[in-house]
Amino acid sequence: MLGCDCCCISSFVYLVGVLTIASKVVPFLLKKFNGEKPLELQEKIFKKDVVYLYQFGGTPTASSLSPFCIKIEAFLRLHKLKFERRNTFSDRGQNGQLPFIELNGEIHSDSQIIIRRLTQTFKLQAYPDEQTAAIGHAVDRLIDNHTFNLLMMSKHRVVGEVVVAGADGVPSFLLPLLAAVAGRYMAGVMTNRAQVSIGKFKENEYNELLRHMEMNCRNDLLQLQTILGKKKFLLGDEPTAVDCTVLGQFGSNYFAVPSARFYLHDLLDSSEFAPLKEYDDRVKTQIFGDEFCHRK
Repeated sequence: MLGCDCCCISSFVYLVGVLTIASKVVPFLLKKFNGEKPLELQEKIFKKDVVYLYQFGGTPTASSLSPFCIKIEAFLRLHKLKFERRNTFSDRGQNGQLPFIELNGEIHSDSQIIIRRLTQTFKLQAYPDEQTAAIGHAVDRLIDNHTFNLLMMSKHRVVGEVVVAGADGVPSFLLPLLAAVAGRYMAGVMTNRAQVSIGKFKENEYNELLRHMEMNCRNDLLQLQTILGKKKFLLGDEPTAVDCTVLGQFGSNYFAVPSARFYLHDLLDSSEFAPLKEYDDRVKTQIFGDEFCHRK
């Protein structure tokens, strides 16, 4: 009977685990596959000129697990705009992604569009002059497209640990199940993204390609460090929009879950990239102070 009781308990625990995870995932899937519907404001009684930022939650060492969510919060803080953060998993903007914002009764999605809307609405100057803006835009696109995809492909082996770190409210005894299920799902998403970008390969070919990608990632960091030179920030003595982009990528991939180490940690912890690591810490402190952490 004892064996039967243990089996029943194990089955019950597994069922509770599945239901708990489903309660987080099913609302998102329903929204994703039920077809296009007009989005409704979450904050129906809103304050004028207050930005409501909807984003993935974070960890004790990073404000979000998403580089694009960190990027937007950093931009809001850099320009001292009033905002309220709304951590969510199931809510999505018009593009089916996070982050999105609500501002004066309107919804804006995609980090690039959000920054453009904020700049227009509050008459902000993202860069001091046109030449700096051109360089900033080029570097921003390098980081958010090329570097981002390289980091995602390199990071897939530790994604389960990252998912667990962001599992706010999930009972501790269910975390191993969450790591297995959600980690496998997210690794599949990353693999599919890689296959769309570079095609399908056999495992030995993919591993060789991954090593090549890590070399490209190192090259991206070298270019950033070269652009930085002796300056305090990437384009001068004061932070600009592109520093928010850099903090987004390094904040979510390096700072968010220090124990989930992958190639980026090896690079930034090396003496070769000490100036770039010091710069990352400087941007984080300048923009967030001691508030670069998960908050409700």
